[in-house]
Amino acid sequence: MTIAEDWVADAVETLRVPRRMRLRLTRNGLTVVPVTQAHVTTQMRIFSQVDARLPGWMPIGEFKVVPAREGYTPEPDVSALPEGQWDSGSSEFDEGLLPFVVEVVSPESKNRDYSTKPDHYAARGIPAYLIVDVLSARWTLLTRPRQGQYQHEESGVFGDEIEVPVADQTLTLDSSQFVRI
Repeated sequence: MTIAEDWVADAVETLRVPRRMRLRLTRNGLTVVPVTQAHVTTQMRIFSQVDARLPGWMPIGEFKVVPAREGYTPEPDVSALPEGQWDSGSSEFDEGLLPFVVEVVSPESKNRDYSTKPDHYAARGIPAYLIVDVLSARWTLLTRPRQGQYQHEESGVFGDEIEVPVADQTLTLDSSQFVRI
């Protein structure tokens, strides 16, 4: 990482941005983007379903996946950890602990969520990646990572049940609870 990149990474970490906004570092510099209510509500509903339907696991959100790879540390919207691995004081979790990650699509993140993040999560060996698209009311589940790519894809519309493999269990999400913009 260059000195400039290091400085920008530190700035992104320490700048205060209103809760309804997110700060993103893009090719065009630092950008403040809104977080829609559809995004927040859908994220909370997924979080609640993980909590209620996945015994022995703790839902997590607002965290970084470590270690950094190619200078990048993704920040998925939802995942889960075995209860014994959860640390209430941590905001970073090792990729090897994550059985799945969920990204809720925002207007500014659509390209990254569909094009960039699948490769990053598959390269990390995360067994399942769920893309919840509140813009189109559709979802895509990618599974079976091998050699940096997911080998299996399922998709559907809001209203379908989504079966996410989690270790020796299956997390069934009710996508009729998701909100469309």
